[in-house]
Amino acid sequence: MTEKRRISFIVNPASGINRSALDIISLFVETHADQLDAAIHLTEKKGDATRFAEESVRRGVDLVAAYGGDGTMMEAAMGVMHSNMPLLMLPGGTANVMAVDLKIPTQLEDALKLALSPELITREVDMGSIDNEYFLLRAGIGYEAEMSAQAAREHKSKKGRLAYFENAIHLLRNLRSTSYILTVDGETYVRSGITCMICNSSGVGIPNLRFTYNSDVSDGYLDVIVIRDMRAGTLLKTFYHILRSLLPNPTENGGVHLDHWQAKQVTVQMKHRQFVARDGEPLKRTKRVSAEVIPAALRVVVPPNTTPVETESVDESLDRDQTPA
Repeated sequence: MTEKRRISFIVNPASGINRSALDIISLFVETHADQLDAAIHLTEKKGDATRFAEESVRRGVDLVAAYGGDGTMMEAAMGVMHSNMPLLMLPGGTANVMAVDLKIPTQLEDALKLALSPELITREVDMGSIDNEYFLLRAGIGYEAEMSAQAAREHKSKKGRLAYFENAIHLLRNLRSTSYILTVDGETYVRSGITCMICNSSGVGIPNLRFTYNSDVSDGYLDVIVIRDMRAGTLLKTFYHILRSLLPNPTENGGVHLDHWQAKQVTVQMKHRQFVARDGEPLKRTKRVSAEVIPAALRVVVPPNTTPVETESVDESLDRDQTPA
């Protein structure tokens, strides 16, 4: 008799807009009871997903599977990082950026089937740290942080990506450009912009569409991005692509004017104190942050025969000639 696979499910029951997720996961566990020895842990507050993941590692289960949005995934990743414990990311948030990056099925029922694979196929994935706080996707400074972290949680649950768009429009009334001094692996640059992002993933939750070229969650680098200006044309193009992401089968890209660097370590100093968030969770207001990549921090379960894909940039006209200050 084949030994059952021991799985710890960590579920944020309030995540995203799929209210039946817990029922789907429970039915999956019940249906495959002859193959799985599974426990389901429900998160209720911040830090629960990390605690459940750490306890699962200590128990020596075969797999940790997490369902939820970016915040839940980040917490679960913190709980298993550097443990060699495979992590299955079950898409349940508003954007599911990492699931898209890793070609994990975006339908929950299909993603759950990966837990039944005779041999778990995993991929090493980096994480990042900003002022000693971990992130899985990105840390935002300024406008992006305000847009993602201050969209009301209940609003995101009801309206999905539309909540981000509505919050982005609301924030325009107080938007102003600031000066960023960036030290990127020892080189210093000065740029003026409306927001700075330090990305492990530069994806936006839409297949093949991301902010930068040659970005990969397993490349051992962070992608540092400054969106340069607040001219009407730039902002209209940005919001156009946010709106396109709300429609079925979005395929177009292009339009955001930005500067891009890749780095293992970066320090960002701001002229004005700005709001900072990581993976959509508020962090602080400050005039200086430092970040670094954590290479190969996780082993994430992916579909068989999955390899990194060539991706298109949000800005097809990206200026690659970045000159130090």
